[in-house]
Amino acid sequence: MEKQLLNSEIKVNKIEDQKIRYTIRIIGIDLLKFVAMINIINLHINVHCSFLKLNKNNPKYKQIYRLEVFSFWPVDAFGIISGIVGFKKYKLANVIYIWFIYSFYSVFFSLYLFYKSLLPFRHFILSFFPLLIRRNWYINAYILMYLFLPFINESINILDKGLYNIIILLFFLIYSIYHIINIYINNIQDYNFILRGYSSLWLLILYIVGGYIGRFYLNKQFLSNLNFILIYLITSFISSEFIFYNSQINKFSKKLVLEYNSPTIIIQALSLIFFFSNLKLKNKYIIKGILFFNPLNLSVYLIHTRIFVFNIPILRKLFKYII
Repeated sequence: MEKQLLNSEIKVNKIEDQKIRYTIRIIGIDLLKFVAMINIINLHINVHCSFLKLNKNNPKYKQIYRLEVFSFWPVDAFGIISGIVGFKKYKLANVIYIWFIYSFYSVFFSLYLFYKSLLPFRHFILSFFPLLIRRNWYINAYILMYLFLPFINESINILDKGLYNIIILLFFLIYSIYHIINIYINNIQDYNFILRGYSSLWLLILYIVGGYIGRFYLNKQFLSNLNFILIYLITSFISSEFIFYNSQINKFSKKLVLEYNSPTIIIQALSLIFFFSNLKLKNKYIIKGILFFNPLNLSVYLIHTRIFVFNIPILRKLFKYII
């Protein structure tokens, strides 16, 4: 009797330990979202402030471009994370929440511009329907992708691992490797409707990859964290050097290693996902801080992209100082 009680107690403890480890790893993923958003802001600063158009002889040129290469992974990371955390259950409330926040900021900033007589009345009315206009490509693509997730989730949860391996391999070969080969040979940029990763199709592929990781690999540390961070650093460094020393920097080499469906960017995103998912964060104040900031990521994205597009005057002075 005592042995039975002891065994049952051990089983309960094991279950509790597993829950704790799973929670810790999800917290690590939440921390990665925060880091990813900082990198997205950096990318948008580079683009909207024309840092990437600096003369090649400018001493800041290499530093800015290297920062660009090291920061290009967040879109792939967000897409994969959405599959990791979402494949078990479809939540319609999630997409309704995203649509509501998206619409709120669209109307809010358009109202400001309309008040300042900087926006025609027709465009102000269109701001109430942000999905019908080209505003934030990622949100538009994500919401369209989300419509298919009930069927995708069903497949993710019943697929045999062997068949799933084949599917992931085919996705990688067709939409990443073969795409790069076509750029190299034929200079085709939008092969297979992938739009260089700026599409619902690419986000759907990333979601399926995330579901695969969530089902089979999230709780398995097959490499050390040091190895994962080294993979990220080495891949980023090789990519940046490849760009610097290629004579056709902006026309050719960038397309090979600096697109969302480039193998290098996928490797960057995956290495950081595994690194952060394996972090053992136990300090309750750090965890509370991460949980507090995590829901704000979407608002940060929508606010700063609107500010950049509207070119608020105070920002022009700020970014002159930054450069």
